[in-house]
Amino acid sequence: MTEVAAFKTAVRRLHAEKDAAYGPAWKRRGELISVLANLARKVDRLEQVAAGAPVTRDENVLDTAVDLLVYALKYQTYLADQDTEVAAYLVGTVQPPYSDGRSGFEALLDALDLTELDDAQTAPGVTKASAGVVAAFNELERCFAEPHAPTPAGERLKRAITLTAAATQVVAALCRETPALYRDFLAAWGRDT
Repeated sequence: MTEVAAFKTAVRRLHAEKDAAYGPAWKRRGELISVLANLARKVDRLEQVAAGAPVTRDENVLDTAVDLLVYALKYQTYLADQDTEVAAYLVGTVQPPYSDGRSGFEALLDALDLTELDDAQTAPGVTKASAGVVAAFNELERCFAEPHAPTPAGERLKRAITLTAAATQVVAALCRETPALYRDFLAAWGRDT
């Protein structure tokens, strides 16, 4: 199995377990209060770790990066529920609502380009990749500068895709710089349960 296939299997299983446990809590209070807050928390944590903050026992930096990647993909499914053009672009034959359950997420995960994992040597370092995540999130956050007139869903989608790509770069950098964490993640989530 390639690195990409192994990683996608692990992320799929992680998401399935968390989706069963938490359901739609990640979006229950809407885009600003729930969805963006979840993304912001992971972005802020990556920024802190990149600046030298210690990791906690219950969540290492790879866990944070993977969670960010999951939330970024889930956010895209949320946008698909909000806009038919976004839905047509993203999810193809998946039936709405796209952000409920696992099918919309898994369709996006299957389509996600993770070739950097097969050749993690091309990824930037964790610090630079984390800065890319912060910059991508700041661009997304600007979509809500005018709370009464948010940027259209199609533009928010473009920025969410950029954030997803940036999260992928962090994962690839961590794969290279902290291979033990990456192996542990694959071992924990890649096995049959």
